[in-house]
Amino acid sequence: MDTVEQVVDIKTADGPMATPTSRPTDGGTHPGVIVIMEAFGVNPNIEGIVQRFASEGYVAAAPDLFHRSGRLRYAPYDKLQEMREDLRSGGFSDASIDMDVQAAIDYLRSDPNVGAIGIVGFCLGGRVSMQSAIRASGLSAAAVYYGGGFFPRGDHPHTLHPPPGAEGASTPALREAEALSIPVMGFFGEDDQNPSPEQVKELDERLTALGKEHAFHSYAGAGHGFVCDDRASHNAEAAADSWAKTLAFFGERLR
Repeated sequence: MDTVEQVVDIKTADGPMATPTSRPTDGGTHPGVIVIMEAFGVNPNIEGIVQRFASEGYVAAAPDLFHRSGRLRYAPYDKLQEMREDLRSGGFSDASIDMDVQAAIDYLRSDPNVGAIGIVGFCLGGRVSMQSAIRASGLSAAAVYYGGGFFPRGDHPHTLHPPPGAEGASTPALREAEALSIPVMGFFGEDDQNPSPEQVKELDERLTALGKEHAFHSYAGAGHGFVCDDRASHNAEAAADSWAKTLAFFGERLR
């Protein structure tokens, strides 16, 4: 399907948020997908995922959650540690994430050619997708890829620092799971430690106990970041299977 790409500036209380978008050129109505970046930022890999969704018939948008530190800045894969605090300067927190994701959802909702909206995220974005599935308004489904920071550790570069007095506490994935009201599909690597298979099992059991609609898929031989073909951790088989499952999930829930 032919697509058209554009970077739009979405208004937030902290200034404009650059958001690469892609959509089919046929002029029809299509479901929307919010694509949430990895900890590196909105880089060419994330923009490529936006375009892949558009080629499958979605209006896709990737909000730059680091926009307070500059426009569409991102870290090379080997520079995350040294750039992490710089990218998050100007304010980066659960509150800013909630604000930015809601702004992106509202932008798509204001488009008469956008129908139901889903969210998908990778690494840090997987954590954000789960948080947004719980907190945001206007979503119909969420796909979560190896959500870095579900179980915060202060020493991990992909993790948001827990709030004061909550060192080691879980993010909303566990803390606020009771408020989840949309279906979630999750994809994890059995060789990952952020989250580890044991932590994925804990979250799975928590959602099951609450009666929340979800399905988790784990891949043997896959580690953190297995979807990204620009990283050494890429696992082609796991990436292809999870992509097909995501399209089927969104096809059922958003169309």
